[in-house]
Amino acid sequence: MRKAALTILFLLLVASLAFAAQAPGWITYNSAEGRYTVSLPAQPKLGTQESATADGQKFLQYMASVQQPDIIYLVGYFDHVAGTTFSADRARDGMVSAVKGTLVSERVISLSGYSGRELKVAAKLDTSDYIMLAKLWDTETRVYVLQVVYPKSAESEALKMNAAKYFDSFQILKN
Repeated sequence: MRKAALTILFLLLVASLAFAAQAPGWITYNSAEGRYTVSLPAQPKLGTQESATADGQKFLQYMASVQQPDIIYLVGYFDHVAGTTFSADRARDGMVSAVKGTLVSERVISLSGYSGRELKVAAKLDTSDYIMLAKLWDTETRVYVLQVVYPKSAESEALKMNAAKYFDSFQILKN
């Protein structure tokens, strides 16, 4: 009986150590300007990118990204452009088109009362297959886009758990 108890205790210890080792060093990143908080595996690199609406109006997208050997985490946001209406359908189509990918799955989601989409896109870059997981939400004044990109060959339970941790940690902060 004692040997069985020690075996169970050992297995529980190993399982807890494995769980703790899955996401070492994660930080909580708080963007005052972006009005959001999210857990990331490292301090993100910040940047901007100029984009344009369908009718040519230019606007800035703000990004925070962490690139690791087999996975990229990206948080992006942009403010609504005056005189335009955001379309989740057009955003989805644009994301799929930009990577010359295939929409694998899509579902409607919400966060803090804001409607959104969850997408899984398969794409090929050179000779490698990639997966892009994305979630986007439209608020009254801003659109948030979270992405996780990784080679299909790197897909694992640990990667899926880290992606879920990232997505689940995202919170929109009130003004």
